[in-house]
Amino acid sequence: MLSLRALNHFSVLASESSYSRAAARLHITQSALSRSIQMLENEVGFKLLDRSQAGILLTKSGESVLLRAHRILAEAAALEHENNMIKGLDSGEVSFGVGVFPAACFLSPLLTQLARDYPGFNVQVEIDSWKRLHQMLDTDRLDFVVAITHSLPPSDGFTVRPLPAQHGGLFVRANHPLLALKRSALRNALADYRIAATHLPPRARAQLAATYRIANPDELPMALQCNSVEALRSVALNSDVVLFCMQEAIRQELRSGHLVQLPLSYTTKSALTSGIIHSTRRSLSPAATCVIALIEEHMAAL
Repeated sequence: MLSLRALNHFSVLASESSYSRAAARLHITQSALSRSIQMLENEVGFKLLDRSQAGILLTKSGESVLLRAHRILAEAAALEHENNMIKGLDSGEVSFGVGVFPAACFLSPLLTQLARDYPGFNVQVEIDSWKRLHQMLDTDRLDFVVAITHSLPPSDGFTVRPLPAQHGGLFVRANHPLLALKRSALRNALADYRIAATHLPPRARAQLAATYRIANPDELPMALQCNSVEALRSVALNSDVVLFCMQEAIRQELRSGHLVQLPLSYTTKSALTSGIIHSTRRSLSPAATCVIALIEEHMAAL
């Protein structure tokens, strides 16, 4: 069965005539867009477009499918609007918190989508450490929180909706001196380079100290602690600091090769737990439930 998501991907690609521009507009990778178009072609049973030096050219069959796709998407949007009106989603207030790393993964495209598709929503967002967001959630100042909970698992009074795991590591700019070293020499040289990171909880600092082979976490060679992934990323790209970060938060720089992961394990676990957390004492509003569903879609598309 044809999916609305695939038809939307095809419509945007036809509009942009470029995989790169369409992927950026859709906030997905080019490979994910390519797979989506290929699956759509498999569903309809014929080619929808051809590549040329001028860009993307629709086939005759593709032009026909595009016309129908526009009508289907318009009808779907109208139906969704009517459904939202019935559910009370034409307006609503949502207050939620986001950890620093998850925010870098989905927050900008999510807020853009909310401003465009849900103009009646009043959305308030807090970006902070999971520890502080946990306190705000516990006092009912937030409807829900999106966070990496590896270092501080939620208590029994909270419901957790799992999200795709995050993967921590140490990263440096391309052509960094550490990249020229063999793995056997890398750990010894690591202590000569200072760290740029967010404000880390004690358990995360202890794991980072173990990677640096330092007994006391307070002796980590910190150069910068900042709860802005954008600022940390910029510093790492333009200096010799070692960036501690999640792969998912800097995925574009990793794909382009501007940042490179050092072959050192931050933790014995390959992935760090993340999720959407809300209190079991409170029922989520229709608006909050809608935002959570959108976040799950964005995170699943990474």
